[in-house]
Amino acid sequence: MFFELYRKNLMKILIIGDIFGYAGKRIIMENLPFIKTDLKIDVVIANAENVSNNGKGLNYKDYCDLKDFGIDYFTLGNHAFKDKDIYNFIDEVDNLVRPANLKKETAGKEYLIFNFNNKRILLFNLLGRELMNRKQVTSPFEKADEILDNVEYDLAILDFHAETTSEKKVLSYYLRDKVKIFYGTHTHIQTSDEEILNDQAYITDLGMVGISDSAIGIEYEGVLDRMLEKNKFSSFKEKESGIKTLNSILVSLYDNTLIPYNIERINLKIK
Repeated sequence: MFFELYRKNLMKILIIGDIFGYAGKRIIMENLPFIKTDLKIDVVIANAENVSNNGKGLNYKDYCDLKDFGIDYFTLGNHAFKDKDIYNFIDEVDNLVRPANLKKETAGKEYLIFNFNNKRILLFNLLGRELMNRKQVTSPFEKADEILDNVEYDLAILDFHAETTSEKKVLSYYLRDKVKIFYGTHTHIQTSDEEILNDQAYITDLGMVGISDSAIGIEYEGVLDRMLEKNKFSSFKEKESGIKTLNSILVSLYDNTLIPYNIERINLKIK
C-alpha cells in the first residue's frame, strides 16, 4: 500500500534496479510514465549498466530512450564500459555517473550534484570488492570518504554495485552518518530488508527490470551449459519474453530536512 506516500511536504525519489536489455527498456517505456504520475514522483534514478549489448553496457541510443521515458539520473556498474559507444557521450552528459572507485578509468563523472528545492543532492556510485574483480577497483570505503569529505551536499545517495550482502551492510553502517539513501545493485534479485535505521534508508539489493523467469535476465540454456560444464564457451542470450518484473524502491523524505520518512519496496509483475 502506498497511503503513506501521499503526505504533504515530502520529496519522493523512485530508484529503479538494473534495467536488463531490450525487455527491460520496453518495461520502463510502458510503465514508468504511469508510475510517476500515480505516485507523484519528484526524481527518478536507475541503474543502466545492463541495458545495451545483450545486457552489457549502455549505448547512446538506449541512454536517450530511457531519458525520454522519464529517468532523470543514471548509475552504472562493473559493465559500465563494455559497450564502447559510452566513451562517445559519457563526458558530455550531466546526469550519468560511473563507479567512482575504478582504478584506471578516467572517463565519466565520479559523482554528480543536482538541486531540488534549493537543496544539493549528491549521487554517486561505487563497486564492491568481495567476490568481484578486486584488481580493477580501489577501496569503496576510502573512495566514499574522499568524495563525502570534499563535496558540499545536503543529501547523499549511493548506489553500491556489489555481490555480497555483508559488504553492502558493512559499508552502509560505515557511512550511516553521511549517506541517507543507501541501496545495493548488481545481483538482480530484490531483497526484502528495506528499512530506515538512524535516518538512513537502506535496501541490500533493488533487483532488476526484465523478464522474471530467466537467469537474472539471460536465457537459461547458455548459463546451464556452463554450470553443467557441457560447454564453457556457450553464449548468453537475453530473455525477451515472459512475465515481466519491475523492481524499485520509493523513498520519501521531508523536503525541508531531507531526512528519510519512509521506504517502500516495489515489485511489479506484468504479464
